[in-house]
Amino acid sequence: MSMCPICNGFSHLDAHCPSCGHRMEDAGKLEALYGPYSPYNEWGDVSMTNGYLDQLHHECMHISSCPHCGLQKTMAVPEMHSSHL
Repeated sequence: MSMCPICNGFSHLDAHCPSCGHRMEDAGKLEALYGPYSPYNEWGDVSMTNGYLDQLHHECMHISSCPHCGLQKTMAVPEMHSSHL
Protein backbone atom coordinates (compact mmCIF):
# COMPACT_ATOMS: atom_id res chain seq x y z
CA MET A 1 0.00 0.00 0.00
CA SER A 2 1.33 3.46 -0.84
CA MET A 3 0.62 6.67 1.02
CA CYS A 4 1.42 10.35 0.74
CA PRO A 5 4.10 11.43 3.26
CA ILE A 6 2.62 14.96 3.46
CA CYS A 7 -1.00 13.89 3.96
CA ASN A 8 0.10 11.45 6.66
CA GLY A 9 2.37 13.89 8.49
CA PHE A 10 5.68 12.13 7.80
CA SER A 11 7.15 15.17 6.03
CA HIS A 12 6.35 18.74 5.06
CA LEU A 13 6.14 20.39 1.66
CA ASP A 14 9.61 21.65 0.77
CA ALA A 15 9.31 24.04 -2.15
CA HIS A 16 10.24 27.60 -2.96
CA CYS A 17 8.22 29.98 -5.12
CA PRO A 18 9.55 30.15 -8.69
CA SER A 19 8.35 33.76 -8.87
CA CYS A 20 9.72 35.38 -5.69
CA GLY A 21 11.80 32.66 -4.01
CA HIS A 22 9.87 32.54 -0.72
CA ARG A 23 8.94 29.23 0.87
CA MET A 24 5.68 27.79 -0.45
CA GLU A 25 2.98 26.45 1.89
CA ASP A 26 0.89 23.33 1.39
CA ALA A 27 -2.67 24.40 0.52
CA GLY A 28 -4.01 20.85 0.51
CA LYS A 29 -4.70 18.09 -1.96
CA LEU A 30 -5.82 19.01 -5.46
CA GLU A 31 -8.88 16.77 -5.19
CA ALA A 32 -10.24 18.89 -2.31
CA LEU A 33 -11.01 21.61 -4.87
CA TYR A 34 -13.51 19.43 -6.74
CA GLY A 35 -16.22 19.69 -4.09
CA PRO A 36 -16.93 19.18 -0.39
CA TYR A 37 -17.06 15.38 -0.61
CA SER A 38 -14.32 14.80 -3.18
CA PRO A 39 -11.62 13.95 -0.59
CA TYR A 40 -13.84 11.02 0.45
CA ASN A 41 -14.14 9.52 -3.04
CA GLU A 42 -12.60 6.13 -3.70
CA TRP A 43 -8.82 6.18 -4.11
CA GLY A 44 -8.00 6.79 -7.73
CA ASP A 45 -11.40 8.14 -8.84
CA VAL A 46 -10.25 11.76 -8.90
CA SER A 47 -6.86 10.93 -10.36
CA MET A 48 -8.57 9.55 -13.44
CA THR A 49 -10.35 12.87 -14.13
CA ASN A 50 -8.03 15.60 -12.79
CA GLY A 51 -5.80 15.75 -15.87
CA TYR A 52 -2.75 14.28 -14.12
CA LEU A 53 -1.52 10.73 -14.38
CA ASP A 54 -0.82 10.58 -10.64
CA GLN A 55 -2.42 7.18 -10.13
CA LEU A 56 -0.08 5.58 -12.65
CA HIS A 57 2.99 7.16 -11.05
CA HIS A 58 1.83 6.85 -7.42
CA GLU A 59 1.89 10.57 -6.75
CA CYS A 60 -0.36 12.70 -4.59
CA MET A 61 -1.22 16.03 -6.19
CA HIS A 62 -0.94 19.00 -3.79
CA ILE A 63 -1.53 22.71 -4.27
CA SER A 64 1.32 24.87 -3.01
CA SER A 65 0.73 28.53 -2.29
CA CYS A 66 3.18 31.39 -1.78
CA PRO A 67 2.16 33.58 1.17
CA HIS A 68 4.31 36.41 -0.17
CA CYS A 69 3.18 36.85 -3.80
CA GLY A 70 0.08 34.61 -3.90
CA LEU A 71 1.28 32.25 -6.65
CA GLN A 72 -0.37 28.82 -6.56
CA LYS A 73 1.20 25.79 -8.15
CA THR A 74 0.23 22.12 -8.41
CA MET A 75 2.95 19.76 -7.22
CA ALA A 76 3.26 15.98 -7.48
CA VAL A 77 4.38 14.40 -4.21
CA PRO A 78 5.77 10.86 -4.61
CA GLU A 79 3.94 8.39 -2.41
CA MET A 80 5.82 6.08 -0.04
CA HIS A 81 5.26 2.36 0.15
CA SER A 82 4.04 1.36 3.61
CA SER A 83 6.90 -1.15 3.95
CA HIS A 84 9.36 1.80 4.06
CA LEU A 85 7.89 3.14 7.34
